[in-house]
This record gives sequence, C-alpha cells and structure tokens, in this order.
Amino acid sequence: MPYPFPEHIKPCTVMIFVDGENLAIRWKKQLGDREPPVHVQHEPDVFVWSKFLNMRHHLHCNIIRKHYYTSASGDSDNRNSIFDQLKSLGIESPHVFPRTKSKGSKRVDITLSVDMLAHAYQKNYDAAVLVAGDEDYVPLVTAVKNAGRRVFLWFVDNGLSPALKRSADYHFDIASVLCNPDAGRYFTE
Repeated sequence: MPYPFPEHIKPCTVMIFVDGENLAIRWKKQLGDREPPVHVQHEPDVFVWSKFLNMRHHLHCNIIRKHYYTSASGDSDNRNSIFDQLKSLGIESPHVFPRTKSKGSKRVDITLSVDMLAHAYQKNYDAAVLVAGDEDYVPLVTAVKNAGRRVFLWFVDNGLSPALKRSADYHFDIASVLCNPDAGRYFTE
C-alpha cells in the first residue's frame, strides 16, 4: 500500500491544506454506490475526512496544522455546525464559507492558495500537503516550490489534472484511505 509521505523525507514539519468541496465531490463519485467506510465522516458536497488522515503517529513528518476549506448553504448555525464537526475530526483550522446558487466557491480556492503561500514564505513548514485535483493549483504549487518548500499532493484519481500531479514533489491517492474499509490495517489514528 502506498504511503501518504515519501519515506526519504526525514524529518520535516508539514501543514495540510484541503480543498474540501472538491474532495467531497470527487470522493462521492469514486465511492459510487458503495457504503462509506465506518472511519469516514462526511457531509455530502461539503466535507469528507478520516481520522486516519490526521497522521498523528507518523515517524518522520510532524503535522503542525490541518487547514480545511469548504462552503455550505444554509444559515450561520449550519456553517458553525460544520465547523464544529471538522474541529472534532482533528482539523485545527476549518474554514466554512457561505454558499449560494448565484455565488461560486472561488473563496475556497483563493483562501487556500493565499494561506498556503503565506505560510511557505514565512517558513512555517518544510512541506505542504495539498489535497486537491484541479489544474488551477499548478501556479500555487510552483510558487510554493520556488519558496523552497516541498509539495505533496493527495488526490482522488477521478478528474485529477495530470499537470497538477506532475507539478508536485510526491503524490498519494487519498482514495486508498477514504474508500477503503480496511484502511485501519495500514494506518493508525
């Protein structure tokens, strides 16, 4: 089974940046009609996460913060509820923006990009994990690498941009955790 971090990178500090809307939609498409594994928590088209992705017991990479970006329809109480769910899953920095039919989710992409790039230039991490699949993120990956940081791409293969995959230093198909009922055999909480 592939591993979320390259074995040759030791030690390093890591921040995770998740395009949660994109991940939730691609994960559901990849999962199809199957039931979600019991270790996976999700809200349709809003978020998906597994405690196994928190990587608390990784020997070589110290994850110092997980950022999760998504949007949700409904009132602020609904968005606060989603925020609280993400916090309970071990996401230290959830961002839940309002979603309307007339307003897209560009705020998710732009906020993720600004945060990931700012932390790179402030040297707050050695490597960033970008959980995304869109080619729109290629300039971000290039800029972060130009700042002297590494970028590890976690993705769900359906709809993954080949250009984004090529731009990253390392890649890992996150569906091997999120679609796998036996992920606990390979990963710990």
